[in-house]
Amino acid sequence: MIKRVSGKTAAEWIDDYVTLEAKALLKSTNLTIQQISDELNFPSQSFFGKYFKRITGLSPKEYREKN
Repeated sequence: MIKRVSGKTAAEWIDDYVTLEAKALLKSTNLTIQQISDELNFPSQSFFGKYFKRITGLSPKEYREKN
């Protein structure tokens, strides 16, 4: 139903939300990447980094340095 109405799957909506939240935390806080990973309930910083890079094309560190 979600895909039919919005054109996005539920997983894509979740990815968009999580990535948006991660970007906001990376830009506007001094939290470490580990703390952001914990805040967003990722099982590890490594998993968070791989997830973020898959979605954005940048590692969390690269994203923070660019922005």
